[in-house]
Amino acid sequence: MELELYGPDDKFYGKLDQNDALLGSYPVDDGCRIHDSQISSLATGLVSATMSHSGRTMAV
Repeated sequence: MELELYGPDDKFYGKLDQNDALLGSYPVDDGCRIHDSQISSLATGLVSATMSHSGRTMAV
């Protein structure tokens, strides 16, 4: 997993890449979200593969 921390205003705060660090050691505030960028890139790849397979070109 590749976790990223975003603030309430969707500003990128940083990657959560220290496996032994506690969540409190990162600048987490109310309204923050944690995003798994690896899942997003897999989903994007699946959409692209599906669209290529069907022979259609569409903006996503």
